Amino acid sequence: MKPGSAPGRPSGRAGRFLFRRRLAVFLFFCLFSSLSCGRGKEAVFRVSFPGFGLYGLSQEASSGLLGVPDSQKLDYEFRSRDGTGASSRAEGDLPVIPPGSSLEIVYSVSGDIPRELKDSFFPVLDLGPGALWELPWDASFLGFDESLSPSAYAVPAAGVLEGFSVYLSGAEGRAPPRRRGEEGGAFLRIEGISVVPRRFGFEKKGGGFFASPFVLKTADAFVIDPPPGYRFEDAKLLASGTDFAAGTGNFRLDATGAFSVPFPALGDPFPASASGGLERFVLVHSQPPPFPQPVPADPRIILDYPRESWRDPRYEIFRWENFPSILILDTADYGVQDRLLKRLAFFVEKAGFRGRLASDRELAGLHGWNAHDYRAEDLARFFDTAEKSGFPLLSEERELLAVLFDAGILLRTDGGITDGEGAVISVSRESPGYLRELFMAHEGFHGLFFIDSEFRDFSRSRWNGLSPEARRFILSFFDYQHYDINDEYLVINEFMAHCLQQPASRAAPYFGQTLPGRLAASARRRGDLPPKDEAAGNWPLLARAFRAEAEAFSAYVNERWGFAAGKVSGARR
Repeated sequence: MKPGSAPGRPSGRAGRFLFRRRLAVFLFFCLFSSLSCGRGKEAVFRVSFPGFGLYGLSQEASSGLLGVPDSQKLDYEFRSRDGTGASSRAEGDLPVIPPGSSLEIVYSVSGDIPRELKDSFFPVLDLGPGALWELPWDASFLGFDESLSPSAYAVPAAGVLEGFSVYLSGAEGRAPPRRRGEEGGAFLRIEGISVVPRRFGFEKKGGGFFASPFVLKTADAFVIDPPPGYRFEDAKLLASGTDFAAGTGNFRLDATGAFSVPFPALGDPFPASASGGLERFVLVHSQPPPFPQPVPADPRIILDYPRESWRDPRYEIFRWENFPSILILDTADYGVQDRLLKRLAFFVEKAGFRGRLASDRELAGLHGWNAHDYRAEDLARFFDTAEKSGFPLLSEERELLAVLFDAGILLRTDGGITDGEGAVISVSRESPGYLRELFMAHEGFHGLFFIDSEFRDFSRSRWNGLSPEARRFILSFFDYQHYDINDEYLVINEFMAHCLQQPASRAAPYFGQTLPGRLAASARRRGDLPPKDEAAGNWPLLARAFRAEAEAFSAYVNERWGFAAGKVSGARR
């Protein structure tokens, strides 16, 4: 032992060898740690991948902060996790994005970023080879104010996702100059990432907006036009705003409000275009539910819905999109409509039949209606009476009963069948186009009357203010139509619907000439009319009175729902 050496510690060449070996082990351990699951930290932002963790491979990545213009690349990798919290990147232990999906990144941009920097460089979402997606700084690429910052951007994705990167790049793939050490600075902050159903377009959301690739602003329109590899055949158009026009294929909608257009009405869903004051313009993948579940749609769209796209050739069932407790049946002809609703019409509304289930033989030579409307309460009475008496309903009537149960319009209780919430209305393809428009308005306002107590109160106040001459005339007309005029609820409902079934400008000739002309042909009813202006060929008192009623009702529904006399939709073709 040499003087000064410690006991048990190797010296000389042996000591140096052991030191180098320990150093090599230490370095190998450090390298292994950096390449193993201990590499990086789990991302602090929201990650919606059950069973997987997302790890940032740098401190900046784990925090989700991309400095601008200090553009350090943010790299991420996914690892599976078991119940103990252990993670793995073994083959087969990576998330798989199903077909027809998009990867949605939620992010925000803060700080003052010069316009010249935004014009020269852009954020990139890199999902791997062939999948580089430019992220917008703001909404200016759609012609909106650049102060409208992004909140979500969804890019098409499918298959295994090992990870992704976010960085800044220029038009030629250049990164912006890095300027460390400056005061302040701006950031792109990642706030979440998830898999969502694929959609294309944009939607304003408060102070931010959602967008996707393949939507752009031309000189006079917004256009959604993804390349063939990213398209879906069955699409639904979602649009909302003020005084906008939107459409695809053979469909064009001028509207105010919020609308969705099911794919059969769209024709070819791509490209889609729109103009005007839009808040939302999105195409989503959508297929109709299985029959007889109702297809959500607006009455304006139902009128032109392609019959070849009906799920049942006899009739189609819709749910009024903005008033989902109202079902709308469109039938192939009056024969189908009668098998569904004729007995119900006599049970609910026809004088001499109300409250009684008439047989098929008794109804065979009688006319029901060419369009129908029924509230939940009357539907419950009809079907409960039939069930408790064992009355043999037609197969179509039993189909309707099942639909009403599924929709919650009717309920099954210990006491039998009772009313839930809502109503059903019906029109037919046998009616000519101009009558389908009128019938849809007439029946649509009946549906609103059934579900809205304030509308009923307003209608009652107009009825109570009607002059005796006008009231006598309209009651005589309803009696002529075989309504039970002893039912005030029914009378007020029909009074309202007749006033609103057509534009207010047509009320004067309709009530002042057409309808009284029919009554005048009957000696029994002629006395129910006020004096006629023989020179003009009309009844001026009725023309004035019902023009005023039509205008009052039209103003009410316009303020309440944005509708008008003759129009139960915020849209037109």
